[in-house]
Amino acid sequence: MINQILLKDSIEFNGTISELKEKIRLKRERNFELEWIGENNFKFLSKFSLGTLIVDGFPGATDGIKGYGKLIETVNGNTRIELKTKMRIELYFALFVFVFIFFCGYMAGENFPIWIYLLLPVSLLWFWFIFRMQEKKLFEQLKKYINGIK
Repeated sequence: MINQILLKDSIEFNGTISELKEKIRLKRERNFELEWIGENNFKFLSKFSLGTLIVDGFPGATDGIKGYGKLIETVNGNTRIELKTKMRIELYFALFVFVFIFFCGYMAGENFPIWIYLLLPVSLLWFWFIFRMQEKKLFEQLKKYINGIK
């Protein structure tokens, strides 16, 4: 189920993996950070993120909005770049906090108002929506960057 809510996309580069990597190395002007995490794997991070308080030059406690890319050589000699996100730790944390509050309330015999029970799904959906919008923007920045170096 978690795999269904992750953002996935791909883009094709007209050239080999080594040609793409060389062009990325030469063209450093971009609206995002790019870090290689393996031979053909990288992560790309937004320089600005409202929800995670990341602003270019003033990093926050987390990486912020990020995606992961994998370079795959196709049969025709081009390079397919598979893009994806991972489940955000902030969503796990929010879920844990709400479960903890409900557990403590249950153990103490507290009766919560009905709006408290709606707060969990509404807040998780809200944060997921905000993160998703920023992740989509980051994916578009990377695709525009790749299309610009062809």
